[in-house]
Amino acid sequence: MNQIEKFSKYFSKKSVLILGFGTEGQSSLDFISNNFPDTRITVYDKNLTRIGKNVRFITGSINDIKDKFDLILKSPGIPLSDDFISKYKNIISSQTDLFLREFHIQTIGITGTKGKSTTASLLHSILISCGKRSLLAGNIGVPVFDIIDSIDEGSIIVLELSSHQLQFIKQAPHISAILNVYPEHLDFYKNFIEYRSAKMNIVKMQNEDDHIIFPIKEFTGLERRSVSEPFEIIIDGDDILVYYSRKTIVLNQKCIELKGNHNLYNIGTALIAADLAGCDTNDAVKTVGEFKGLEHRLEYFGNYKGIEFYNDSISTIPQASVAAIKAFDNRIGSLILGGHFRGEEISWRILTDEIKKSFVVNIFFLPDTGYMIYNDMLSAGFKETERDGYKEILWNGNTIRCFFCKDFGTMVPQIFRFTPAGKICLLSPASSSYNMFKNFEERGMIFKELVTNFGGNSDKI
Repeated sequence: MNQIEKFSKYFSKKSVLILGFGTEGQSSLDFISNNFPDTRITVYDKNLTRIGKNVRFITGSINDIKDKFDLILKSPGIPLSDDFISKYKNIISSQTDLFLREFHIQTIGITGTKGKSTTASLLHSILISCGKRSLLAGNIGVPVFDIIDSIDEGSIIVLELSSHQLQFIKQAPHISAILNVYPEHLDFYKNFIEYRSAKMNIVKMQNEDDHIIFPIKEFTGLERRSVSEPFEIIIDGDDILVYYSRKTIVLNQKCIELKGNHNLYNIGTALIAADLAGCDTNDAVKTVGEFKGLEHRLEYFGNYKGIEFYNDSISTIPQASVAAIKAFDNRIGSLILGGHFRGEEISWRILTDEIKKSFVVNIFFLPDTGYMIYNDMLSAGFKETERDGYKEILWNGNTIRCFFCKDFGTMVPQIFRFTPAGKICLLSPASSSYNMFKNFEERGMIFKELVTNFGGNSDKI
């Protein structure tokens, strides 16, 4: 039996509803129609634009769907009401769910609110450098159905897994890692408990001989039935010790390109997963030293007019921005905060408290949450003074200039005017991007483009 034939039992001669017609929905349609032409396919999407032959489509409210199906394939990001789930709960599935049922033993899954893309990409690089046949897919941008043809018995599949992809799984990966769980996507889920519950399926749906990797500092009393691989990071001078039950892995801080203590936990997770997958530790550590990180994740993109610029557009929650600020040891001249407000209840105090300790010189605030962050700083005790064109706030002898800008275009010239030479300008918004951009990638790209155009030639460090 080839790999595609494994999925015949799910699709052949069945009636299938595909919920959502974005990247994964289109992938599902292509996979089913190309390989199982006897499947009766229905596609639901609010804005359907492309459809194949012999495919029925429906639009409107998802709650108006009344038909009977053998299987429903839910795409990530499609919210389901309690009534819909109750009506169809026995047949709701997803690409990730079906894929893990068939390839669970070959799969390493990485989830977490922050750090999963970096960790999955680093692990993929380590596996390849150690001579393993590694495939990278999932929330990183590659639907899992798209790699099925490439899988053989020796393949190790690294999946970045979002809460949406984990929500309806019946089987978790053989090796799983959960990095952290912070409040996010609360415009999609009813509350943080529901969001966390979706994430925790990566643990709850494991077998007794599976493995779960997690940092001790993030999880205590983690409910699990699989083999536990808790770890901690110990810094001893220039040495970083990744300590877990099987061994201690030693790295030298000076040999690591990834910045920030939070990335040490991403590195630790990747090294432990690689160790469980049979990689040589020395080869794995060497690859870590060569890994430069991903675009939009504490990405250094040049020195312009004496200012070092970093793009951390991926930071869409306060905890991520706190980690970014900590990574630069009080070298931040200008910090850019603010973006889309999703209506959720969110606390900015963890960010405000970190700013108190950071000695940042300037903060540039964007709508809408920029105003909310600023007001939280005032309520936390910062003293405000009006200046010509900006405000100053004072905490414990440290003065911060605060600028309120409508967009990057008006902000960038101010950044070059007020950021001291030799300092860092950091875009780490602590907010999502949807009020001004399609996604965090577009936000980061536009920021980099405006800086490079205004700043001229970059002096690479």
